[in-house]
Amino acid sequence: MKEFLPIKFLNFIIVAMFSCMSIAVFIQIIFRYLLHQPIYWSEEFPRFILIWLTFLGSAIAMKNRSHLSISLLTNRLSVKKRISVQFFANLLSLLFISILVWGGIIITILTMPNRTAALQMPTGLVYLAVPVGGIIMIIYLLKNTIELFKENNNKAKGKEEEKC
Repeated sequence: MKEFLPIKFLNFIIVAMFSCMSIAVFIQIIFRYLLHQPIYWSEEFPRFILIWLTFLGSAIAMKNRSHLSISLLTNRLSVKKRISVQFFANLLSLLFISILVWGGIIITILTMPNRTAALQMPTGLVYLAVPVGGIIMIIYLLKNTIELFKENNNKAKGKEEEKC
């Protein structure tokens, strides 16, 4: 099944953004402490990139199912009950991320006319990270939920074949 956004591409974007952020912070340190001439944009730029990194990184974590979870209780459940609990958790996550995306869209639209202090770019571009990352998370969450049902069906079919 072909992915809507290749994970290698998303990883490349994150690595590039992290590299730019690191270089900007390094330049800021050099100019501020060695040359005593701070650069006006060197604080704002890394902060904005870090916001984007957070939401794109969360999308990758959603794809890899590596978000923080407590599995002490679910590991003790039967397979069928475990899948039901995971499905319910996915539903709650979907609800939360949908609210996050909706709020992100609203705040992006409201802040698009405003300009940032140092870079003079639309503030909405910073807030755009919330709906973009959220939508990618929703897509991966739906994909994970579909795979959860496929696993459940495969295990159920395997048990039926064993009985025959």
